[in-house]
Amino acid sequence: MTACAHGKHPEPPIHGTAAPLVAASDPNLVAMTAEPTTSLVMANAGSELGIRVRITASELPTSRRPPLDLALVLDTSGSMEGAPIDALRASARELASKLRDGDHLSVVVFHSKAEVLVPNVAISHANRGSIDRAIANIHATGTTDLAGGLGVGLAQLGAGMMPNGINRIVLLSDGVPNSSVALPVLVASIRQAGVSVTSLGFGLDYDTTLMTQIARETGGSFHYLEHADEVAKVFDAELVKMKSSVARNLQLEIEPGPGVVITAMPGLAVGADGKLYALLGDLPAGETRDLMIPIRVTARGEGSIAELAQVTLHFDDVIGKSGVRERGAFVSVKTSRDPKALAGAIKIDLEVARIRSAAAATILQALELARSGQLPAAHQSLAAATTAVKLAAKMYKNAGLDELLAQLADLDKEIAQIVVSLAAPRQDQRVPSAAPAAIESQLRRAEDKASSVVRGGN
Repeated sequence: MTACAHGKHPEPPIHGTAAPLVAASDPNLVAMTAEPTTSLVMANAGSELGIRVRITASELPTSRRPPLDLALVLDTSGSMEGAPIDALRASARELASKLRDGDHLSVVVFHSKAEVLVPNVAISHANRGSIDRAIANIHATGTTDLAGGLGVGLAQLGAGMMPNGINRIVLLSDGVPNSSVALPVLVASIRQAGVSVTSLGFGLDYDTTLMTQIARETGGSFHYLEHADEVAKVFDAELVKMKSSVARNLQLEIEPGPGVVITAMPGLAVGADGKLYALLGDLPAGETRDLMIPIRVTARGEGSIAELAQVTLHFDDVIGKSGVRERGAFVSVKTSRDPKALAGAIKIDLEVARIRSAAAATILQALELARSGQLPAAHQSLAAATTAVKLAAKMYKNAGLDELLAQLADLDKEIAQIVVSLAAPRQDQRVPSAAPAAIESQLRRAEDKASSVVRGGN
């Protein structure tokens, strides 16, 4: 799936297990609402608007937190030598020490080959020392067999898979894989298993497109780590989220109404049934995700009702262990030719959020275009986004949109400094394009932020 077009909808992940003899009840910790950015659209004319899908999770008592099956898949290639490998070693040891007895952990490292340091094991007082010693022996050497590491990590995770727990791969890499030819099939297998990948790109030499896509296509999250001391902080934040998850394998299903077209967005894929789907991974307690779905509506007669979409959220209940659950919402708007009524019907906070989300999607698209050598198309894409944001900023007098305009202007200058890489020496290799180090750091932070907005974060 690319950032600028709908992809083919992947096979949905496998949810849950066989139904128990006595059905458990839904604890109702997950809620979903959907509303349009305006309650009226212009009659007898096409319209562009958005649907804000809000997914929320209630707070969860610590005593009820789900068990974890965690696979750490860590790049220990030669380029990690020095402060990076020291930070990785210390952070992995600290993370392991915070797991609860009964949680499962496996640790896989990859360099010129993949190596299992800690086979999938249930944490207990008896084995904590041996796990710590194994992680303490991590050292940097060799090249970057990322595909091998990810494949072994999935196999290890599968050995301790928890039907009612949180199953997660945390992947960290600072480089470009020796070969990426096996990755599409591997990512499909991870997705089919209902597993999310949290991918961490360290430094400036990793393949940013690859790492973000691995996370996005498995419903996971991506983080850019610029400095070694950020590893522990991100590990800790991810562990907190995993410990407090109330639902897993979230999948959003959107069925557009007649005459409604859903605009392409990163993470949205078209299914064979014509519906659109997004994999959203796991949902921690207390978290709110606001996803903006951009749509176009064909002309309707005055006073009619435009049926926009039926939105359904599917997820596995990991707290009540009640299996696969659903939340649904229907969204519609009325039509009018009254200019005052149309202006008053706009929900300004939601419309601003729509503009921000569209700009974030454009940023991801522009970066992908620029890194593939299509600089004119990248600049053109940013120019169109800038025009839309300028119009909205003038109309709504929103400081956040003024800041966004400045970000778009900076990004337009920065992508001009991307140097397109020469062809890779082998067909199965990628050589990602990059800008000078200081500029590349800014680009990757912009990409990280845009990815979070598109995924429903702040």
